[in-house]
Amino acid sequence: MKITGIKSVMVQGIPWTWTLVKVETDEGICGIGEAQLPIGVRDILTRMEGLLVGEDPRHPVRLAQKIYRSLIGAGSSGGSIVLALSGVELALWDLHGKMTGLPLWQLLGGKYRDRVRIYADTARPGDQSPEAYAEGVHQRVEAGYTVVKVDIDNSAPGEYRKDHHNRALSRAEVEYMSAVSHAAYEALPADVELCLDMHWSYQPADALRVARRLEDIDILWLEDPTPPENLDALKYVTDHTSVPIACGENHWMSHGLRPMIENRAADIITPDIPRFGGVQEGKKVAELCELHSLAFAPHNICTPVGTVASAHVCANAPNFLALEHHGLDCPWWDDIALDWGGPVVDRGYITVPDQPGIGVKLNEELLRAHLVPGEVWWD
Repeated sequence: MKITGIKSVMVQGIPWTWTLVKVETDEGICGIGEAQLPIGVRDILTRMEGLLVGEDPRHPVRLAQKIYRSLIGAGSSGGSIVLALSGVELALWDLHGKMTGLPLWQLLGGKYRDRVRIYADTARPGDQSPEAYAEGVHQRVEAGYTVVKVDIDNSAPGEYRKDHHNRALSRAEVEYMSAVSHAAYEALPADVELCLDMHWSYQPADALRVARRLEDIDILWLEDPTPPENLDALKYVTDHTSVPIACGENHWMSHGLRPMIENRAADIITPDIPRFGGVQEGKKVAELCELHSLAFAPHNICTPVGTVASAHVCANAPNFLALEHHGLDCPWWDDIALDWGGPVVDRGYITVPDQPGIGVKLNEELLRAHLVPGEVWWD
């Protein structure tokens, strides 16, 4: 069996644009993957196709490394090249599973759990008042989720901000972020966890002001308090608060996250598997986290393809905490997976499939109806 081509198609979801990737072979078997975010991915996939056509698809790790090493001079240590690489790598694993008849979790060495716990992203609900935050998390609890995340960056009224450029917070902003966080926490039953996201927005001293206002409530984590390029700033916040700090979605490949893990600059590591390098890189990071007694909780904004692929990695990791679901505002998200037998995310969990590969069969009719204008389905 030989690889004959790589195709892609962009789907307009809510709110994201999703890029699906297909690796084709001369025997008619194909693998489906997902490359998160479409920035520059289409042109890069054309370059990657030239590297893979004629190759034996039974070697997803080696082929991903071939792509990575061949494109080092073009910047393959991060950015859009890694976005595209991730989509191809997921598709290669899906193809490998279909060829062997094995699910992805089995190819990775087995699983610790049959169901993967999912956390519900809730963004900044309603009018961003404390009452709206409370109602937003209540709705997620009603849907069965036992972990809920809300965004607290930029939650305060605009007039509270004194400067839009210096990454600093006014006293009024700190008070407001504390108020919405406490309102969300107090609205949750005792068996539901709360996560808070700051979207890499603040200098460490001000992020720490917020974190210390949250030490009286038992949140699961505070995410991305400082800009991703400054590991020392992140570690400063982590070392000076009792609130668990999560980070990792804006770092590339396992080598990009290694310093954060080895220096314990965060308590919970959150790589985005269909974005930062793919399945094998996700497994490496999970294992490195385990060696350093850190939790593994991947970020995710994908269709069921990337989400379920991530769930396979999570099932394989003993130190897994929770996987993000960012598709709750898209009413047809679950329907993307054809013949699943119910919601992909069911009452806050994904049951890891036993079908070969990733285990997601695409609802082509539905996806054709939601293509980005100008896109043509890949058949």
